Amino acid sequence: MDYNQVTPGLFEGSITELDLDGMQLIRDRANQAMVKSGQSWDGAVTFSLPLAVKEHDFHCDGRAINVQSVLAASGNQLPDLRTPAEVDLLCVAVEKSLLETMLAQQQRDLRLDLDVVAGCFQLANFSCREELATLIDSVMDGEGPTLLAHAAIRAGIRDTVLLHLLDLIDSEEVTPLSSTARKRIVDRACEFALSHRDNPPSIMDLCNHVGASRRKLQYCFQETLGVNPVAYLRILRLNAVHRALLQADATMTVQDVAANWGFWHLSRFAAEYRQLFGERPSDTLSRVRRHCADFG
Repeated sequence: MDYNQVTPGLFEGSITELDLDGMQLIRDRANQAMVKSGQSWDGAVTFSLPLAVKEHDFHCDGRAINVQSVLAASGNQLPDLRTPAEVDLLCVAVEKSLLETMLAQQQRDLRLDLDVVAGCFQLANFSCREELATLIDSVMDGEGPTLLAHAAIRAGIRDTVLLHLLDLIDSEEVTPLSSTARKRIVDRACEFALSHRDNPPSIMDLCNHVGASRRKLQYCFQETLGVNPVAYLRILRLNAVHRALLQADATMTVQDVAANWGFWHLSRFAAEYRQLFGERPSDTLSRVRRHCADFG
């Protein structure tokens, strides 16, 4: 990437990069307006999304973009982009084959033909954008960097970012389903999740298994069980952590066990664990070790 400063003044900014399997995340913050050009790797699709910005006067290939949008482009044909001052920009590059496979598995009628021209998708789902911003904050600026050695966390971050991006650019409303059809989807999802108790699937796995978008799966769960599928899966993963702590050896720590099951926000994990099981995860581990010592 080449950066050229446009507005006068001392430059202050930062670039944070995270490489995942088949995905690259870049958080780009700058206090000055910039003109940016460059390219990603061949076979990638890139998405650029402002997480925070004071002004919306972006320019892409000579076009003014005055509304909050996601810019999608082919990795080897990135358009010139002029960004305003005081921008916090998230750039995501992902293997096109990974994206196309997921779209096919979830039966989404969404075409990203970006070989000739970049696509600009106006944001309709602002709550989803806020959820994505919170995720990036926790991963890049919080506890996340110390936990990225765990494959479950890397995969969880990648899948969550992908699902949020697709929800942002896919504005198609969920077609109302009959109660029978909704229950059939939920039953398939629950059966799949419960058959993998020792390796709880991600929300991406559930979506791919039942052939539905995250929005559609959430609609079916809420209407059928009155619970969010993410919350349902989190309970399964908390139970998996509980079982693992009950069987932990002397070398395991609570952070190791939690990270193995994809929990990267440790303080939130500890609070949810205590709410579900009535004790802190460290209490569970200490009790098990005392028991082992007594009968060792």
